[in-house]
Amino acid sequence: MRLDPMDTSETGEPLSPGEQRLWRAFLGWSERATGAVAKGLAAAGVSVPEFEILARLDAAPHGRLGQLALGEDLGWSASRLSHQLTRMSTRGLLAREAAGTGRAVEVALTPQGTDLLRAAQRLHADAVREGFFAGLGEEGRRVLGEVFERG
Repeated sequence: MRLDPMDTSETGEPLSPGEQRLWRAFLGWSERATGAVAKGLAAAGVSVPEFEILARLDAAPHGRLGQLALGEDLGWSASRLSHQLTRMSTRGLLAREAAGTGRAVEVALTPQGTDLLRAAQRLHADAVREGFFAGLGEEGRRVLGEVFERG
């Protein structure tokens, strides 16, 4: 593996014009899709990070998850998650409770958080359909599904 930051690939060669065009098209498509989702969620009064937390709590048994597990699922640092949860707790969207001994904390969805999530889910679904799925067609969805599932 090359450690030179100027290397643009394993071979050190820059992207070909076709690779560059595909990469730029992907970035534009991704920005439009995520922007549409963020705009749709904002209309419901929830940010994308808030929605992701509420959705994960809603999917968890009894609407509860350990804070450590939640952070790992999101791929966030402990600090980022803690600050986000504090803001959401202040808004009444979730509750943080001691979980047994030590510093373990459990995060629970509140009725207010559930209500906000339900309102946001409809807008989220519309925004994903418009910003992500629109124009793909069945074949495009199949191909992207295969690519994304390969990781």
